[in-house]
Amino acid sequence: MPMNHRILFGSYPIPRFANVANHNFLVWTDEEGRPLFEINGGASNPDGTFNYAAAFSRLTAVQTDYARRDPRLYPEFYVRPTSRTVTLFEAGYREVAARWRAGVEMAERIAAAGLRYSFLTQNSNSVASTVARSMELSVPSAALGILRAPGGRRRLRPVDIHGSRHARSMNAHMS
Repeated sequence: MPMNHRILFGSYPIPRFANVANHNFLVWTDEEGRPLFEINGGASNPDGTFNYAAAFSRLTAVQTDYARRDPRLYPEFYVRPTSRTVTLFEAGYREVAARWRAGVEMAERIAAAGLRYSFLTQNSNSVASTVARSMELSVPSAALGILRAPGGRRRLRPVDIHGSRHARSMNAHMS
């Protein structure tokens, strides 16, 4: 009997930080457990490529489509052997797709907000927590420790996302 589709919360131990600190992310798997999409937060390099820990960069959030793979632009952490996951939601395709769509919309707002990346506060972990909550899913407390996932307890607030310089300039042009 096949499984339902799932939304998983993943953690990848970062080798650069002695595998203590983690990079958190979200993944949508099909009924066979194969990854379809993945949402990652992190920093963007000046050339637009993804970097989950680049200092002095802009915070971004991207969706990886496993049907069109390009790890330089769209990272793939779910398929790495040291990544761990926990199921946040399991249901049929339509229910998972609706929640995932809400998460993608939040990721797009985060990417457009022009926020500054910070290893300790605004990073991949705060993006994963914020996106999961936008899907109305609870983030596992074990994935949010201060050493394990710096920034994981921080939810990027609407004022962070909508009150950014970019959002203020957009509002000014609309008035």
